[in-house]
Amino acid sequence: MTEEIPEIQAAQPSAMDHFWLETARSVSKESIAALEDAAKQLISITSLTQGIYFAAISFSDLKKALVVHDWEGWLLVFLFASPIILWFISLRFAILVFKPETYKTNLQSPDLAKEMLQDIVAYKHRQLKFAYKALLVGFFLLVVNIIVYLGCIPQVATK
Repeated sequence: MTEEIPEIQAAQPSAMDHFWLETARSVSKESIAALEDAAKQLISITSLTQGIYFAAISFSDLKKALVVHDWEGWLLVFLFASPIILWFISLRFAILVFKPETYKTNLQSPDLAKEMLQDIVAYKHRQLKFAYKALLVGFFLLVVNIIVYLGCIPQVATK
């Protein structure tokens, strides 16, 4: 006894289906540019923040107040340098978004073209996420530094 396989009838896509498919296509085409724009903004913000922080430390009495003869002094130096270190790390990852890579693909194969685009977007997105995380941790440490500076540095200066 042979079973008949029923013929599958596909429903006609609605106007909303067409809208969402077209929206997904345009987002896919613009995803690399959007990631690169975000990286450019992150580079600008990080560079500006580093400059302001460095100027603030340069013009403050922090260097006079720090006593670097013991481990506590070195800990404070590391604490005050840590935001800059993290912001450099953030810059590194943001710049990697623009790093040229070679991708092998066959433009006659939609599957390979799709895979290549997904690989590019995933790489850029991963680098951008690392950059944002380093930037945010740097800002957290900046707040810690402000608290330490306002609360503890005058005590260190009077030792």
